[in-house]
Amino acid sequence: MIATSSKANIDFVKQLGANEVIDYRERRFEEAGVVYVIFDTVGGETLDRSWGLLKRSGRLVTIAADAEASTDSRVKSGFFIVEQDGEQLASLGKLFDSGELKAFVKAELPMEEADHAYDGSIAGNPGKLIIRTK
Repeated sequence: MIATSSKANIDFVKQLGANEVIDYRERRFEEAGVVYVIFDTVGGETLDRSWGLLKRSGRLVTIAADAEASTDSRVKSGFFIVEQDGEQLASLGKLFDSGELKAFVKAELPMEEADHAYDGSIAGNPGKLIIRTK
């Protein structure tokens, strides 16, 4: 698996299972060669540049909303709706408990400091910021 990351997170991304990590500030990811699957979480120019890396039968998956406006004939729409499912949540809970599924938490903040979750002032390891309401 090939992934992109800033230099600060390369070791973390390797721990997640990447065989190769490209520092996107130092090298263009297009230099990695042709691949079967691309998962894009950025959109825009990054998404546009990604098409050239795909093998002919490859798949590109994006979470970027701007892909909906694409006129590229390779774009196929797929929609999903999130529904409550206690059985699925229980299964996920078991995976977390066993260590097979991991959540990476950067910091926990009280609601009064929620603005810090968006202003970039929380330093540290990669991960999610949790805002506590109580």
